[in-house]
Amino acid sequence: MTTEAMRLLDELAAEGVSPWWAARPGEQPAVPEALSCGFRGVRMAAGTPVGVVRAACDELRSCGGFVAFGAAAFDGADDPAAWVAAARMLHSGVDRPNLLVGVPATPAGLTAVERCLAEGIGIEATSVFSVRQYRAVLDAQCAGLERARARGVDLAAPGAATSCDLGALDAAVNARLDRLGDDGAAGELRDTAGLATARLLYRTRETALASKRWLSLRESGARPLMLLWSGLRPEQVRSLVSWNTGHVLSAETVEAAARGHGLEGDTLLGRHEQSVQALRLLAERGVDVEAVGAELLRARSVSWSRAR
Repeated sequence: MTTEAMRLLDELAAEGVSPWWAARPGEQPAVPEALSCGFRGVRMAAGTPVGVVRAACDELRSCGGFVAFGAAAFDGADDPAAWVAAARMLHSGVDRPNLLVGVPATPAGLTAVERCLAEGIGIEATSVFSVRQYRAVLDAQCAGLERARARGVDLAAPGAATSCDLGALDAAVNARLDRLGDDGAAGELRDTAGLATARLLYRTRETALASKRWLSLRESGARPLMLLWSGLRPEQVRSLVSWNTGHVLSAETVEAAARGHGLEGDTLLGRHEQSVQALRLLAERGVDVEAVGAELLRARSVSWSRAR
C-alpha cells in the first residue's frame, strides 16, 4: 500500500473513524500487514475457515479491533432460532471476544440480535438501509444488552455494530432515477441517497446514545454502538467522517480515495436537515428511498432462503 493511502487511514483514525479491511471471497487476509498499513478491523468473506477468523481476532485484539464474519442460518432464514443457533456455533468455534457475528436486520434477524447480545455474543446487524429499520436495530441492541445485564453478563464484552451498504442503496436509487429519464433534475439527484441516509442514521444513533436508556447501559459498562459503512465509492470516504464509525474498504478503494483532497473534519454531525431535504427531493421525483431499502432487504432475504 502506498504512503498516501496509509496516511489517509491514519487521518481517518484520528477523526474517530475505524478503517476496516474488506477481504474478498477466497482471499486469506494478511492481518499483520493490514494492521501495519492502518486498518483496525476486518470484514471476513463468506467461506473463510474458522481458524483464519480466530487468528485475525488474535491479531486485532492488540489494537482493540474487531473481526466481522457473517452467520449462515441454513435451517431457516426467516426463523430467529436458526440465526441464534448459527451465531452460537460461530461464536463458540472462534471463541474470541472481538468477533462480531453478522446477522441481517430482518424481523427474524432482529430477534436474533437481541437474544445473542443477551448471551454475550457480539453482533453486527447487517443490511440496514433506512432510519426506520435502524431504530428497530437500536431497540434490539439495547434490549439485548439489558437482558445481558440482568443475567450478569459483563457488558464490556460483546460488541454491537450496525452496517449499511451505501453502495447498494445508491445503485438501486440511481437505477430508479435512470428509469425516469435522463433530465437534469434526475441527474443531480444521483448518488445522493447513500450520504443522506448515512447522515440520518448517524443522527438517529446520537439521539439514542443521549437517552436515559443508553446512559444506564453505558454506566453498566456497555461499549458504544458502532456504525459501519460499506460499498463506498472513493469519493465517499471523505464524506462519511465522524466519531465511532467505520469504513469497510478494499485496498483499491483506499488507494483511489488517497488521490483526492484531504479530510475536512466531521461531515456527519449536524447535517440531518439537508439530508431530509435530499430525500424529499428524491420523493418528489417518485423515488421513495425507504421503499427502495425495503426492496433491497427483501431481495437479500430471498437469497438467504435459497441458500438453505
